[in-house]
This record gives sequence, structure tokens and C-alpha cells, in this order.
Amino acid sequence: MKLFVVRMLYWVKNLFEDSRGLFSALGVESGDIVLEIGCAIGYHTLPLARIASPGKVYAVDIWEEGLAYLQHRTGADERIETICRGAELVELPPSSLDKVVCFDTLHDVPDFENAMIRWTGFLREGGKLLYRDPEIPADRIPALSKDKLHPEDTIEGIYVFLRQ
Repeated sequence: MKLFVVRMLYWVKNLFEDSRGLFSALGVESGDIVLEIGCAIGYHTLPLARIASPGKVYAVDIWEEGLAYLQHRTGADERIETICRGAELVELPPSSLDKVVCFDTLHDVPDFENAMIRWTGFLREGGKLLYRDPEIPADRIPALSKDKLHPEDTIEGIYVFLRQ
């Protein structure tokens, strides 16, 4: 039932949003390596993978059924790797990412302070965090990242932080 409801919500959302245009405006580029936190069924994952091609999207969530649905939709697409684990437990090489996407999820991460430090370490210098959350204001991000992420821009309600 949850899968059905989420699919319907994203279907409606897609009528009013242009995710591909949004991610292009936010600076996602061809060849980018992206970590998407809280991907659910892949509403943003697929547009990210199309733009970042031939790069890669690591799609992370703890919802097994949602990830299974995403895997079914993407088949053997090597540009997308699903990871079923808590976002604060993701393991990637340091300085290996161009972008981290965290929309409406940080407040659900049990240890979000350490998660933000971890994700910041995955970003290359000049990499970007694309961020929105209804409960944790964007002005907290610099402190949560130990002052390694700095505000760069706000586009369509998404905050862009630059890794320095």
C-alpha cells in the first residue's frame, strides 16, 4: 500500500515539477558522481542519472520495497547503484563525489550531525550539497559540516552549498 501511495504522490508531483530542469539549474553536469540521500522510489534518481551520464548516482534509502521498485524500473542501468542502509552509514571513498542531494530527509536521519560530516568528506573540493529540509534550517549546514560547506546559491527553494 505504501508503494502505491508514494507512486501516486510522485505522479502528481511530476505534473508540476521539472526535476531534470531543476537539477540542471542546480549545476548537476554530465559525468558527475552523485549521492542521493533518501531516494525512495527514484523520483529524483532517474533525472539525476540522465543528466550525470556517463557519471553515476548512488541512491540510498532504508525502504527495501522502494529500492526494489527503483531497481525494477532501472534494470541493469550501471549509472545507478542502490544502497539499502541508513544514510549515516553510507561508505564511499573520501573526495569521490561531485554532488550530494539531500531533499526533505536530514531530519529523519538518526545521527544527522555525523551523517553530514561523513557526506561532506565524500565531496571533492568544489563539490556541492543540494539541500532542502522542512525541519533543519539551511543556516545550520555550515556548522554541521564543521565549516567545510558554504552557502553558494538558492534555486527554486533548494540551497546549494559549496565544499571548500
